[in-house]
Amino acid sequence: MNKELTDYLENNGIGFNPVKKRAEFIPEPSEGSKNKVIAYFLSDSMYVFVYSIDHSSIPDHGLKLRNEGRYLRVNCCKKGNCKFTSNEQTYTLFAGETVMDYNDGNDGAFVFTADEYLGVEVIMQVDKVIHEHPIMAALKKSVKRMALPDYATKINSLYFVSESELTSRILDDIVKYAYKDTDSEVILVKVAELAYTVGKDLERQKKSKTHYISGSQKKIAQEIHNNLTYDYGKKWTVKFFADKYRLSETTIKNYFHNVYGCGFKEYQIQVRMENAAEMLAGSASSIGEISLLCGYCSQAKFGAAFKKYYKVTPLEYRRLARINSIEKCRIDENQNTED
Repeated sequence: MNKELTDYLENNGIGFNPVKKRAEFIPEPSEGSKNKVIAYFLSDSMYVFVYSIDHSSIPDHGLKLRNEGRYLRVNCCKKGNCKFTSNEQTYTLFAGETVMDYNDGNDGAFVFTADEYLGVEVIMQVDKVIHEHPIMAALKKSVKRMALPDYATKINSLYFVSESELTSRILDDIVKYAYKDTDSEVILVKVAELAYTVGKDLERQKKSKTHYISGSQKKIAQEIHNNLTYDYGKKWTVKFFADKYRLSETTIKNYFHNVYGCGFKEYQIQVRMENAAEMLAGSASSIGEISLLCGYCSQAKFGAAFKKYYKVTPLEYRRLARINSIEKCRIDENQNTED
């Protein structure tokens, strides 16, 4: 291993098995938690990390990469989510997603924000890895495809892709073998398989209507999603966001659908109806007040939208919710009496 990596392990008190090329350490805070990071340093040009985190304030491994060429960081989220920065922008990676970042050195940091996070990260110096590992050389096309998709518009871009079922199974294998203290050769084979399947996932999305999702596209979609979710009473329109981001309305709709799997209007209605149902069941607000809070200036239009969504009118929903609440209280009382 290179001196920088050796110094990093020593300075952080991390034990390293040179035969298996494996290290295991527990990031802070560790008291009462099950945090674990398993690392395989397969060569000077390729590292693999398996994160099993149960605390929401754990930073990533903190390993600083040498600025010798371009590094590809591939992060695959299996459970939970994490936030990360790239080019001074913050993004969120969700379960079932893979993000690829191709930059000079260690230009990015991850922070786990879910109470539970399980994920795999592969860091490789693309130009070197295909010369140091014969199996990666055989997959040169796949590795290059991951780093520089031929439909990319910028070299310093993030690429988001939904994991296929095959990619998900390979990630499960990497986690399983890492926990079993498996030799590095097995991990290397699995990483090679991962490079191939993720490359295929990119090709699949390229051929589909969604194409790939860049970091800037995902950020715009997330900002729109947050507005619709937390200020659902405001009359948000696709045109408003199209004007704000200087994009066409069709592009805005595509960005949102590609990231969240549903349409702009569909999600807006869902959020409004779910909040309306919660207010009907848990508050004394009138139907008129609730309709205004949910962005409907007409109570009749609100009632029609609510019935279409829940198959009952707002008044019927409130009545049924109160009946269910009374029944639940009776059951609880009976249980307390029996105890």
